[in-house]
Amino acid sequence: MNRVNNPLNVTTSADPDNIQGLLSRTEPSFASIFEYTTVGMALISLHGHWMRMNSSMCSLSGYAEEDLLYKELHELFLPDEKIKMRARISQLLSGDIRTIHMEKKLIQKEGNILGVECDMSLVRDAYNQPLYFISQIRPLPPKSEMEQKLAESEQRYKSLIEHNPAGILTCDLNGLIKNVNPAMERILGYIESDMIGQPVNHFWGKENEDIGSSDNVVMQADNYMLRVSHKNGGIIELGLKNVPIIVNGTIEGVYLIARDITQHNKDRESLRVAQQDLHDTVRRQQGMTMKFRQMRGKFIHTLCDGELLYRLGYKPSNILGNDLYKIWPFYMAVNIESYYSKSWNGDQNVMYETTFRGITYLTSLRPIYENGRVVEVIGSCVDITERKRMETELRETKELLESFINNTTDAICVLDLHACVISVNTAYEQIFGWHSNELLNRTLPIYPAYLEEQRREIYEMLKAGKQISGLETVRLRKDGQLVHVSVTKTPIKNEKGEIIGFAGITRDITERKRTEELLRKSDKLSVAGQLAAGLAHEIRNPLTSLRGFLQLLQSDMKGKQHYFDIMLSELDRINFIVSEFLVIAKPEAIHYKKSDLQGILQTVVALLETQAVLCNVELILEFESEIPELICSEMHLKQLFINLVKNAMEAIPKDGQIKMTVSLQGTDLIRVRTVDNGCGIPEERLKQLGEPFYTTKEKGTGLGLMMCFKIVEAHKGTMTIQSQLGEGTMIDVFLPTQPNNGEIVEST
Repeated sequence: MNRVNNPLNVTTSADPDNIQGLLSRTEPSFASIFEYTTVGMALISLHGHWMRMNSSMCSLSGYAEEDLLYKELHELFLPDEKIKMRARISQLLSGDIRTIHMEKKLIQKEGNILGVECDMSLVRDAYNQPLYFISQIRPLPPKSEMEQKLAESEQRYKSLIEHNPAGILTCDLNGLIKNVNPAMERILGYIESDMIGQPVNHFWGKENEDIGSSDNVVMQADNYMLRVSHKNGGIIELGLKNVPIIVNGTIEGVYLIARDITQHNKDRESLRVAQQDLHDTVRRQQGMTMKFRQMRGKFIHTLCDGELLYRLGYKPSNILGNDLYKIWPFYMAVNIESYYSKSWNGDQNVMYETTFRGITYLTSLRPIYENGRVVEVIGSCVDITERKRMETELRETKELLESFINNTTDAICVLDLHACVISVNTAYEQIFGWHSNELLNRTLPIYPAYLEEQRREIYEMLKAGKQISGLETVRLRKDGQLVHVSVTKTPIKNEKGEIIGFAGITRDITERKRTEELLRKSDKLSVAGQLAAGLAHEIRNPLTSLRGFLQLLQSDMKGKQHYFDIMLSELDRINFIVSEFLVIAKPEAIHYKKSDLQGILQTVVALLETQAVLCNVELILEFESEIPELICSEMHLKQLFINLVKNAMEAIPKDGQIKMTVSLQGTDLIRVRTVDNGCGIPEERLKQLGEPFYTTKEKGTGLGLMMCFKIVEAHKGTMTIQSQLGEGTMIDVFLPTQPNNGEIVEST
């Protein structure tokens, strides 16, 4: 095979395709015609190089033959026609067409553009193998006015196709692609030479199997969408419209006009998802969202949805497109319409409450502006039924609490963190004599000067979060008088547990203190009366002895000296008994101080021993261990144990025994146990012992045992009573050695 049959083997040596050899073997007439014809002729190699030109072709182009030899065919024509010419040449080589006829723009050597007609055909050898192309090029004849208009029209048409932003593909009725504009190349990623001559479904049939053959695509009448594979492998979506090509009333082909709607579809899907999300959000919200417009003088609802709407017994279809009077009862519609009007007139913050079917909800309206005027109003509704119920309960609770505070007989005050008064009740004004206006924003002026330390300690404890309960003390009235009170103070905390103030409740116990003092005096007098009989007998015996001794002394003084000692002893005994009796009977100031419990108990036994003998009762005092000193009121403890021993004596009908045992419990607690073998106390009466005027004695008042409990309580101790009917009673008194946290307190 010669070099013409191998277009890829190109060299720059003279006559690389052996054109001279080929021509020498042809008829002499062909060479003569080629050289001397008035039509420009040229031989072109299979790979598109100028190989031989006649003189007419040189004159037409302005180039000498040696200037063009072995140059690219397309260098003589405008670049935008290059792709189309290559596609047509490919059709010649494949045998699809026999000749090419084209009108092209030739670039002359001087740079002028010349319109030419170009015919090209393929020369083959005896074996039907392609040898070279032969081309005839001649200037286009001058056009008539009609032809010129037609040419301009064709140029406009071509410009419309070439520069159209939509992809345009021209194909025949069999679906073979004839032409492709640049926009379609950009959309699909293929160039025109890749597509011309190919069936249309070659490019999108894989992704659209339901389309079938190419002619099915051509026959689509309506707008349709196809998913197409881009050259780079990606999938794009095209919106297409088929426009028939009609010539002389006959359809010769179809324009396929396509737009890449991939991003448009993605945006539309995103918008659909966003709208669905918005709809779901509005639908599922606990409240209700609505919109309305004013149309023909009425407010028409354009949106309404939310859980609240369904709880009210409506659906969106009941609201949309309707005005207020078709939705709500007349009285509600009239009220709501006034708020709608305010918002439609530009009020930026319209709010109102509505109650319907047992549900109270709050509505907030806000106008929507476009170009400076209100076009719509949006409303948001929130169910506040529970909040309104809580507000009602809170208001009722507040009123009840205020009523209780203002009508109670206890003085109540509320202080801030600086111990300044925030509020006081009426009872506070009555007890202390200060008006609330005189106390506001100042510290309480009710503490005597000598209790300033106590005041500081109280507020230190409150700031530490501790509560003071039942503190019995004294406070100062506005007129300067002291009043006995029982004080309870507690810190006020917020929901976070932070202390934000203090509350105090003060009870006037002046009358109670006076009553207790009277009871204490009465009890002393009672004890003194009961002791009188025993004391009279006790004193009578020494006096009888003294009388007898004095009678003896009257007659004879000799050898009677020892009688003087006996008389002095008896007189001392009388003096001691009378002194102890006066201690019990005489009211005096009460002082707490360190005392010896052993000495106190021995004094009690000495005082009551004579009465015990008269009652045939054995009185025993035992100390199981060494007893430390304790802080106490000596006089009160004597009164306590005298009452306990006397009660035990009265419970013993005949010969009996009272045993007092003293022991140390731990390091700071002393127990004094009094046990008798008397008649005992029924179990149902034990719980009431210590109550005023409750007694098991025929002529008793019950005040003595009450005072015993009070004395033990004042010493921060406890007293327990156990008894078995017919067997006896056991009373335990527990006294701390250091009451009041070890402080020695003196009080009156």
